[in-house]
Amino acid sequence: MPKFTLLVTVALAALSGACSSSDDGGPVQPSGGSSGAGGGSTAGASGSPSGGGGASAGSAGAATGGGGGSGAGTAGSGGGTVDCTATPASLFCAPLGDMPASIQATGLFPSAPDLTQHSASLLEYVPDPPLWSDGMEKQRFLLLPAGQKIDNSERLQWAFPEGTIFIKTFFDDSGPAGASRPIETRLIRLAKNQTYEFFVYQWNADGTDATLVVKDIDGDINVRTPVMVTINHVVGGQPLMINGGQPFEHTLPSRNDCGDCHEKNGMQAQTFIGFDELRLNSKLTADAAKTQLQAFADAGIFSQPAPADAATITDASADGGRLLRIKRFVFGNCVTCHNGDSVFDMHPDVFVENTVGKPTESQSVEPPEGWLRVVPGDPATSVLYVQMQRTMLPPEVDGKRLRAMPPIGLADVAVEQNALKDVFDWISALPK
Repeated sequence: MPKFTLLVTVALAALSGACSSSDDGGPVQPSGGSSGAGGGSTAGASGSPSGGGGASAGSAGAATGGGGGSGAGTAGSGGGTVDCTATPASLFCAPLGDMPASIQATGLFPSAPDLTQHSASLLEYVPDPPLWSDGMEKQRFLLLPAGQKIDNSERLQWAFPEGTIFIKTFFDDSGPAGASRPIETRLIRLAKNQTYEFFVYQWNADGTDATLVVKDIDGDINVRTPVMVTINHVVGGQPLMINGGQPFEHTLPSRNDCGDCHEKNGMQAQTFIGFDELRLNSKLTADAAKTQLQAFADAGIFSQPAPADAATITDASADGGRLLRIKRFVFGNCVTCHNGDSVFDMHPDVFVENTVGKPTESQSVEPPEGWLRVVPGDPATSVLYVQMQRTMLPPEVDGKRLRAMPPIGLADVAVEQNALKDVFDWISALPK
């Protein structure tokens, strides 16, 4: 069990509570004394072949939402109440307002550095399969505007109300005695006129506050921020150590980095990545009675019931589940861009036919002669495997070369080794 444990809050009471007073319309807020349910989860352990990168959720207790009716100008919080008169910049009071310069001013984490305490208005979730992010653990929340629902009529492209905010915090193991420490928090917001805004906060060394370093289109939209992180913890009972447990460079994305991935995903699916039918069709705990999708549907945040045939990833190969693990990893890490819009499709149902024996067609890369996306029996000349290695790329040819994949958001020393081995073994076993 990873050292950092998270509070799992479905927060049913938050969905019927009163609303804070705000010109922009406050978010859903809990009624007085409501509390989120505790419970453990190792959903991240099943999200990728190694289980790395997924957050392990659980809590020894529950955060209690503060009271306050709509006329009181307060919003519920795990650390008490948010006084919207005193803190008008709080995202609970002004979800469409200017993004505060510090994370403390957002009101999201009133008890920092204890990030397990939060408002019951924040709906926590764990996508499965997840995105691998340098082996870092993550904590994710959805904040919906007051009285609003997600229109899930279109199963691949849910429609979210303006003012919807997704919050994702990344943790490494550089705290005292190897404890988890927050490194960055990313926010994506659906603003007015159906435009998406991207923000990144960088946490201080003590984990008490974080500074806004990416404010959507303000400043240089291409600036990335390098930080040193340490990964050395246990996932699913197995040690996860990167770079020998020594610090390595992790990059906080630029505004364009954020937009590039989310906007490409939005060409075929929805711009919000991770909170969708397939990724929520999983349980937070092995003994949970419902999937996250069903739990959220029962909580009333969707316009339509959860479908009985909710999307999932399957594979019938007699290989001990290896190709299924690969398809899941590819869906979580590659399909965002490789979705059949501007680049070839790697969705699970067409992954094999679109890779095995197929030439690389991208204008930005040029592999050596004879190389293919997947060369049966030969990982060393298979573009998919070589790009996943990141540091074993061939020399430049006529000003072009293969790019490490994914092209952003991953350090060369932090390759997901179990997924890489699965791909190597799968290609090696393909008949020539």
